[in-house]
Amino acid sequence: MTTMEIRDEREEHNRFSAYVQGSRIGYASWILVGETVLLPHVEVDADRHDLGIGSLLVRRVFDEARSRGYTVLALCPFAHRWADLHPAYRDVVRNPKAGELAAVNALLAADQTMRTLHRDEPKLLTKIMEPGVVPDPLSPTGPADQGTNAW
Repeated sequence: MTTMEIRDEREEHNRFSAYVQGSRIGYASWILVGETVLLPHVEVDADRHDLGIGSLLVRRVFDEARSRGYTVLALCPFAHRWADLHPAYRDVVRNPKAGELAAVNALLAADQTMRTLHRDEPKLLTKIMEPGVVPDPLSPTGPADQGTNAW
């Protein structure tokens, strides 16, 4: 019997990943902005789509968010549909506010650029998202801690 393991890889890669025999077979992204988790992407190997792995990953994101008092903005169509089908998680689901999606999409594009440039190490984005840290666009070294949260 083959067992699957879901690993918390938020520290290194902003995701939860599913593994079978040491090989990653899927993941769910996790980007924390204030007290909201952005869930922009869930991916499972094509040959394992009908095994419920995506559902297990999304449930892990929602359970972790709930345990920390966060809400989840399910941007991935699969995750959004999963949330619709699981009313027990409605207390965790957050709908986007008016005008918010443009900013979220820009943030996700920046995150993807950072991952591409730094080989899946979004350390700058992670630092920007820390509570109390505001990006300083004039600083050549990135964000500056100014004691307020702009997000």
